[in-house]
Amino acid sequence: MSLVLSLLLLFFGQTPAAESLATVDSLPKSVGAKSPGKAVLLSFLIPGGGQIYTKNYFKAALIAPTEVALGYISYREHLKAQDALERGDTAAYSAYRDRRTAFLWWTLATVVFSMADAYVSAQMFGFDKEMKLNIGPDRFGITIALK
Repeated sequence: MSLVLSLLLLFFGQTPAAESLATVDSLPKSVGAKSPGKAVLLSFLIPGGGQIYTKNYFKAALIAPTEVALGYISYREHLKAQDALERGDTAAYSAYRDRRTAFLWWTLATVVFSMADAYVSAQMFGFDKEMKLNIGPDRFGITIALK
C-alpha cells in the first residue's frame, strides 16, 4: 500500500486526497485485525493455512484437500511418466507428461486462488456488517433502501 501510494504521489504530486490516503497507514489497527501478508504466506506454505488464520474454516476444508489431491495426482502422473520413459514407451510417456503438466497448472491455480482469498479475507476480517435491502412502506410511498 505504501509503495503504491508513494508511486502515485511521485507521478501526480501531493493532493488533498492523497494526504488523506497517507494517513490511512497511520491509523490504529482494529482489535483482532489479521495481517494480509501473514495470511498469504500461511496460505502458500500450508494448504488452507491462510483460511484457517482468517477463521474461514469452511473454505479451508475445501481448499486444503483440493491442493493436496491435485499435488498428489501431479506426482503420481510424474512417476508414471518416468516409468514409461524407462520402458521406452514414448507415447505413454508423452500422455503422462501432459497430464502431469495439466495437473501442476491446476495445482498452481488453486494455490494462487487460495493466496488471493486469504489476502482478501485478512483485509476484510472483522467487517461483519451486512448490507440489507429494505423494501417497505414509507410516508411518501414505497421505500427501497440499503442498510
